[in-house]
Amino acid sequence: MYTIIIISLALFVFSYWLTVRNCNNNRSYNLPALTNDTFLWIGKKITDFHRQLYPPSYIVLNEWGGFISSKVIYELTKLEIADIIKGHGGKMNICEIAKVTKTDEDKLNRLLRFATSKGIFQALDNGVYANNNQSLVLSKDDPNTFRNLILLYEEVSSAAKYLAYDLKLQTDNKKEQMTAFAKAHNGVELYEWLSLPENKERLEMFNKGMVEQDNASGKGLYQDYDWSQYCNTKFVDIAGGIGGFLSQLLTCYPTMKGVLYELPSVIEMSEQSWSINHKQLLDRVQFVQGDFFINPPPPADVYFLRSILHNWPDEQAIKILKTVRSAISLTNDSSSGHEMATNFKPKLLLAERIINDQTQSSKYQMDMIMMCMCDGKVRTKSEIEKLLEKSGWKFMKITSCRGEFSVIEAFPL
Repeated sequence: MYTIIIISLALFVFSYWLTVRNCNNNRSYNLPALTNDTFLWIGKKITDFHRQLYPPSYIVLNEWGGFISSKVIYELTKLEIADIIKGHGGKMNICEIAKVTKTDEDKLNRLLRFATSKGIFQALDNGVYANNNQSLVLSKDDPNTFRNLILLYEEVSSAAKYLAYDLKLQTDNKKEQMTAFAKAHNGVELYEWLSLPENKERLEMFNKGMVEQDNASGKGLYQDYDWSQYCNTKFVDIAGGIGGFLSQLLTCYPTMKGVLYELPSVIEMSEQSWSINHKQLLDRVQFVQGDFFINPPPPADVYFLRSILHNWPDEQAIKILKTVRSAISLTNDSSSGHEMATNFKPKLLLAERIINDQTQSSKYQMDMIMMCMCDGKVRTKSEIEKLLEKSGWKFMKITSCRGEFSVIEAFPL
């Protein structure tokens, strides 16, 4: 037993070293050299070992207080503490930080002290705080930033308040059929709420947050799946936000053509972003407005949905997949004007978190967030297969990537 624990710890430390040893001045990190299954096995053993060290009451109470951690991280991010410290040479006395932020010195010190106990920021001598790798994630211009996603805390926490409402069986005909998020926002569902004119700033933050999440958890998706097989295809990224993923593919594969298919409000932001950040790619990308519940995406060789199905319950997920499936007939229509890639059969790609026996807690956490925000769920492989079968697709293959995502391939029936 203890031998296994020691080996697990040693492997974890070694893997961590492999991850950070090539850290450069731009703070870009390599993925762990270990396989995903090995990394998950190590993590599970360490978690089990941790649970043996403390009494059950301590573990439960510590988990119960998790909402405090979220709130502290949110407040420190909103105050731009990491940016302020970075702008003052990387370390700063608490009295100076409080003066700049116009906050109570004692209370701010206690917030920072709590954050350092969680590994965020570094406490030096005499009330001096410094940034570390974790606190820099809260800053605006860090390549690994999570700032925008963290600042959406209020939307998530307000929905979580109504988790019990969402949990109870809605057998009463008089009871409104809505998600926990809608219950917290006057009956308005998440994506409808984001599209309201008064929430334009929150929508922009949400889209940037999705890019941040992709940067943090999607590196394995970029590196472990063979995207080169689509280098000569027309690749449509359905509900791809402002197109962060698509821009990387087009940059890597100069002969690939891309389509970004999104809601009108998102397309407007995407075109602005690409005109500034990806001018060199504009001749190979189309920006198409549409609703994937109603309008089939443009004819293409590859139809890609990344982190989409987990946003929706089964009925809506099937409807999305059916809408995409209907685009295949357009692809085969000679009047569509679409030139098929030579010998390439149209394909559906799904990039999703998949729950299995080795699933890390972050996937279960995402499952809870999806349940509160939009009645969605993180699914098992068999659940994904059933959705595909009911919507006119045949499951072909799944590729597990390091990190959070797996890629599912399907062909039209």
